[in-house]
Amino acid sequence: MQNTDSKKDSSGINTATRLAGLLGHPVGHSVSPYLQNFLAEKYGINMVYLGFDIEEGKLEDAVKGGLAMNAIGFNVTVPYKKDVMEYLAGVDAIAEKIGAVNTLKLEPDGYHGYNTDMPGFGRALDYAGIDVKDRCVVMIGAGGAANAVLCSLLEKGAKNVLLLNRTVEKAEALAERFRSDYPDSRIYTGSLDGTEKSYPGAMDDISKDKWIAIQCTSVGMSPKTDETPINDDSFYDRLDAAFDIIFNPEETMFLKKAREHGAKVSNGLGMLMFQGIRSFEIWNSLDVSDDIADELLSGMREEVKKNTVKKGGKPKRKFSFIVNDPKKKHSGKNTQKYT
Repeated sequence: MQNTDSKKDSSGINTATRLAGLLGHPVGHSVSPYLQNFLAEKYGINMVYLGFDIEEGKLEDAVKGGLAMNAIGFNVTVPYKKDVMEYLAGVDAIAEKIGAVNTLKLEPDGYHGYNTDMPGFGRALDYAGIDVKDRCVVMIGAGGAANAVLCSLLEKGAKNVLLLNRTVEKAEALAERFRSDYPDSRIYTGSLDGTEKSYPGAMDDISKDKWIAIQCTSVGMSPKTDETPINDDSFYDRLDAAFDIIFNPEETMFLKKAREHGAKVSNGLGMLMFQGIRSFEIWNSLDVSDDIADELLSGMREEVKKNTVKKGGKPKRKFSFIVNDPKKKHSGKNTQKYT
């Protein structure tokens, strides 16, 4: 797929250019086109990636259209990650387990579906220096993203996982999907409110050691950036690392409180980047190095800032990817901002 045709226009696009894209509704503020086109240029691959806003009821037509155009693949975002599965020729085992597909790859018999949120989250943890193997992890939220996050934690060997959700039944349903597949890990559930199954007692019963926390809800996003799913300071005292899947704002109130209590912290931009990188790797059968990821991350920060300006005017703060220095002691003063 090297771009060797000299007869191309100023954009680098020619008749040999392969198409990839994003299927969702809406897609107007996605940074995926920047991410994928950056990687294509870096690796000299003749492909172009576009965003396609697919109206409700048109998803099957979009998939069939991609097949007709011989498009190399697509990313799939809300609200179609589950619905798209019925239009595919095959679904990867991990995506089947998670119950959602976010990447389509063209094969001779049609599109096959993958979930790159799971490996993307795992690589983001590695990139941030957060090791969950044999650790106790508390997950906040049991919604769509939590499926991939939980699967990744279990694949990486988390010893105990406590799922907290306002509705305990929803957390229990999520836990039950994975328990039989990961017998060496224990999955517990608890409530975010003050019931008998609330998190303080549950955490004490499981382990007195320090915990890693993963925030998987939308709480803390604009415009309610002063909110956090847990306000209790004693909760943050239990943590030595915290990860929030939100990446805008750069530091949610959840991460701010965790950092102030001495935890290593990381926001969700790395997860967004690495899930996109994994899609690119699947389409093109290659591995993207961390050096390229470092360079890509810098550009993605700028794209997020641009999209914030378009969506809501002048950003209130400069955007950056936050990670504590893992070589230093965990204190609020050791946070590094990669800006």
